[in-house]
This record gives sequence, structure tokens and C-alpha cells, in this order.
Amino acid sequence: MNYTVIARRWRPKTFEDVVGQGHIVKTIRNAIRHGRIAHGYLFYGPRGCGKTSVARILAKAVNCSQPVDGEPCNKCPTCTAINSGGLVDVVEMDAATYTGIDDVRELRETARYSPLEGSYRVFIIDEAHRLSKNAWDGLLKILEEPSSHVIFVLATTADPNNLPQTILSRVQRFDFRRIREADIVLQLRKICDAEGIKYDEKIFSLIAREADGSLRDAESLLDQIITYGGDYIAEKDVLDVIGLVEGALTLGIIRAVSEQDPKKGLELIEGAIERGYEASQIYKALVNSLRSLLLIKLWGEKPPFLILDEGEFSELSGLGDSLEYYEIQNMLNYLLRAEDLIGGPFPKIALEVLFINLYNLSRLRDVEKVMSRVTSGTTSSVTSSVTSGVDTTPVSPHDNEAARELPSEAHTQVRKEVRREGAREGTKEGAKKTPAEPPAPEKNNPSATVPPAVAPSGISPSVVNPPGAKPKEEPSPSAAPRQRGTTASEFLEYLKVKSPFISSVLESLEVRVEDGKLIILLDKQYSFVKQDNNIVNELKKRAAQFFGKEVTLQFSEANGPKEETLDDYVKEAKSLFNL
Repeated sequence: MNYTVIARRWRPKTFEDVVGQGHIVKTIRNAIRHGRIAHGYLFYGPRGCGKTSVARILAKAVNCSQPVDGEPCNKCPTCTAINSGGLVDVVEMDAATYTGIDDVRELRETARYSPLEGSYRVFIIDEAHRLSKNAWDGLLKILEEPSSHVIFVLATTADPNNLPQTILSRVQRFDFRRIREADIVLQLRKICDAEGIKYDEKIFSLIAREADGSLRDAESLLDQIITYGGDYIAEKDVLDVIGLVEGALTLGIIRAVSEQDPKKGLELIEGAIERGYEASQIYKALVNSLRSLLLIKLWGEKPPFLILDEGEFSELSGLGDSLEYYEIQNMLNYLLRAEDLIGGPFPKIALEVLFINLYNLSRLRDVEKVMSRVTSGTTSSVTSSVTSGVDTTPVSPHDNEAARELPSEAHTQVRKEVRREGAREGTKEGAKKTPAEPPAPEKNNPSATVPPAVAPSGISPSVVNPPGAKPKEEPSPSAAPRQRGTTASEFLEYLKVKSPFISSVLESLEVRVEDGKLIILLDKQYSFVKQDNNIVNELKKRAAQFFGKEVTLQFSEANGPKEETLDDYVKEAKSLFNL
């Protein structure tokens, strides 16, 4: 039994059937209706978007004996012959095969004769960019002095600018677009309904994503999946046939990064590769998942152009709540820059290294989050103070009950996190040195001492709890933020760690600190900064943390470009050479 594949059976027969190319269809139909048919057309676009199909419909429309509003009737002998490929007046040739001057000479001889059955002789040359230079020269003669009954349609997937300019200037160019995923989904659903195939709704978005804008590829994949799954197509059938990476895997890897669990992430990658997935497939799926996550985080809801079912959207939204916007952006940027590594000789190792680097990126989070997670709220009850130029008196544990309750493990971990934060902030203070933190008191040791406490910013240093005195209550560190700096340049350096996205915006602007105000001079192109509540709130929050007090945020109009100072150049040079 002869079987015709879906891509051929569902090939468009009228302009109305063409999917996703409305701008081209409308122009050509109007040309046919008004008798403004050109002698040469250039159809450019990616594979599977309808170039040769539109060329065939054009050939039918200009030769149809009973056209209806610029559309072929598909009933007359001419239309029927073209549909079956049997009309001698319509010639299709593949330039990849017929590339020489002799082939073009034969074509020129054929073009001289009047059409036998229709009104026009139509020559459709596919992959026209494969023609040789001599062939182009021979074709140019026909296009310079065309016969009234000849139409040439050149179809190509290559950049038209690589074709001879003498040819381009003599034809009408139409750029075919990649077909949107939503349009492919609608067409695939229409085919399944007409064929009597039952399906899971999710399969169409998976196929459309894999087709990458090619309807023909999508129809071929659907044909293959129907053969595999029978009368009912499940999501698992699509994953098995195409080899797509399931969303649960990529979300699990991203969640492992978010939860800082490298072991779990590497186990997921290893398990996927053992099941037969290629490293490049996992990489591509990770990029798509991070893109969806970034758009949802930015949109605040499901973007209208993102094809996701409610389950996928809910899962992505939940994962997005545990990640900051800049974290997702950094991960996606890093993956996109590392594409060449996946295509190298060791793709599996490259993928594992990429994941470890994503894990390292995730550790560049706010120190407040890290400290709160490490101390679990216990260290907030401990007040520390250090005297400036005054000898400290050892304090017994019973004089500070909160200090005695703090486990030694927490002291150790807090010191590690403080060192890590110090490494992030660099050596901005130069000659200033941070005094070493004394060891934690030993448990159940009456002679043990607690470390001298650090007075909050703005309070005169003094000895804490002298012998015989009643312990003095001090405000907690959270009540009096520590001042980290006073200048605008130091604040910008601070933002590079805390808010990389906002830092990248402010680098192009002039920032000042005057009379307790943080002044930002905005150009017209950066007016969105003061209109975005998220950016404004983040700036206020970070300024309060950095300067140790509430700071008034003021936006002013910039009169000119940002002024560079000598200090800026010195700081940049020091950062380049790690000075």
C-alpha cells in the first residue's frame, strides 16, 4: 500500500493554507488580482517555512482558468496537473544539482517557447545560492530581457546579500520568517484532529520547540511519533522518539544550584547521560529552562508568547521564588558564552564543569542571607563591641548569657563566612586592618572568656560589662547597621557584589553623595531607572546597608556625559592588577 507522508499530504494548496507568512501571501495575491505580476521573485528564508510551496501556488494562480480572488481553484486541469507535478509549463530544478552554465543554457532555450497549456512558463530554482558564477551570468541575460510569458522564482536559504547584486536588482525579494511556535502548535493540532489521533495537549509545544520554526520538520516529527505511539500520543512518546530532555531534569539541576547541592546536580547529569541523552541536549534544555525562568521572573506572570501548561508555569514560578533576577541572568549568560565548550571533544566533562561553575555563581549571594542561614538566628542575640585604644577586661560567661548559649560550631562557621565576604569586597580600605577575632569560649569552662564586642557605628567605644557592673543592654547589630563606606565610588564597588544588574546600569551614570543624599544623574535613555519601583527600592535598601543609615535618593537630569576622575582610573588600574 502506498503511503504519503503528512508533510506532503498537508502541503498548502492555496495562499489561505500557508502558515505564518501573511505579509508575503497578501502581497502576491494583490499582485495577481491587479495584474502586477513580476517576471522574477527571490524567496529567502529558513528551511521548511513555505518557500517552494508558495512558488507552486503562484504557478497555479497565474495559470488557473478559474481563479477566485487571486487563489487557484485546484479543480481545473491546469491546477490538477501542477498538484501532481505533470504540467510541462512549470519547471522545478535544484540548483545544487544543475549548477553549470550548460544547464542554464538549456533553461534559456526552454524559456524562449510559449507555454503549451497555461498562460505562463514558471521556473522554480531551489537552493539558488548553489549556482556557479557562469550560471548566474547566463541567467542574468534572461532577467535583463524577460519574455512576457516567463516567471522565475529563486528560492534560497543563504543570505541574499551573497548573491550577485545584478540579479538582486532585477527581482522582487520576499523574506520568509521562521514560523512561530504558537502557529505550529495550531497546525499540528489541526492535523491530529483531522487524522483522528488522540493526544496529550503538551506534545505539540514539545514538537514545535524541537522544530525551531520549521513547519515541515514539525510535521515530519509528528508523522514519526504517530507511527510510534499509534492512535494515542502521550508526552512520553514524544520524549522517547525525539530524545528530548524532560523538564523535570533541567528544573532539578537548576534547583540543585539554587539549594547549593552540587552532589545532587552532578547525579542528575550523570543519570541523564547514562539514559542516553547527549550533553548537548541537556545543555540546550538548560538554556531553554533558564530562559523561561528569566521571562517569568521579569514578567511576574505567564508571558503571552511563552508556551507552557499550568503545571510547568507553576513549577517554574515556584523555582523562581528561590532565585534573584540577577542570579538567573548570570547563569543564563554564562551558559550562552560556554556553547563552544559543549561542542568540543569532551562534552560530558564540559557540562559537569559548567554545572560546577553555576554552583559557584550561586554562592555570590547577599551576605545577609548567608549569615542568617548559618547562625539560624542565634547570633543576633549576641552583642559585640571592641574598644579603641582601651584595654578590654575579660568577661565571664555568666556575665553574658547570650554568648554562653552560642555553640562553638556557629562561631567557626560565622568566621568562615566573614572571611568569604571580606574576599568578595576586596581590599578597598587599603591600610586598614581588621582585628583578628578571638576564639570562642569553651563550654562549661568557668575561666573561659568571650570575645570583646564591637560597638555599633556611631556609639563611643567603651569597656563592655566591667566586673561588678550590671550588664549593659546594647542594640542588636540589626538595629544599627554597620557603616561600610562614605563615597559614591565605594558604594558602586559594593553594588557589584550585592546587585550586579543595578551596578551595570549605574556604571554608565554619574553618582554623587552630598549632604546625606545619594544623587544619580540620569540621561534620557536611563529615565526608566527612576520609574522602576524594584530598582528604586533595591537602591534604597543597599544604600542604607552601605552607609549605615537611611539615605535620601534623588534623581536629577544629567547635563552632559559622565565625568571621569583620576580616582576612577586609579581604582580601575588597581582592580585590573589586583593591587
